[in-house]
Amino acid sequence: MKTLVITFFALTLLCAGGAQARSVKEMSEVIKKPIEIEASGSKRMNVMFPHTAHKGISCFQCHHEEGGDGRYVACTECHATPGARERDPMSMFMAFHSQSSDRSCLGCHKKLAAENPGKFPQFKGCRPCHMSPAAREAAEAAKAAKQ
Repeated sequence: MKTLVITFFALTLLCAGGAQARSVKEMSEVIKKPIEIEASGSKRMNVMFPHTAHKGISCFQCHHEEGGDGRYVACTECHATPGARERDPMSMFMAFHSQSSDRSCLGCHKKLAAENPGKFPQFKGCRPCHMSPAAREAAEAAKAAKQ
């Protein structure tokens, strides 16, 4: 009986380990390419988010919920309150723009800029995140040329 229980436990670990490895591999592929976070209205208000530029930051900093399948929950699943200027913390606008929360993009970047003024750019207006596709391509080309 003891051998049967140990064997069953070992098989369970092997199966779970394989499933975990697949999800880690899938997630590593997802985070290699930037995602476009769609804003309501104009396409120029969309934001390209590069996961790779945020190395060293825990996924739970932004994805503070995990779904039943073990994957991180997308912002829109919880922050779905409509309205571009809605001040409800569950709105998409506040999920990205709350200045008082280090879980929002703007709040985290402001905190990092205050702690390390030379390393992190201070947000001025909407341009660092929101720009037309042509302006974004030009900025990326200029950045690549510097490197």
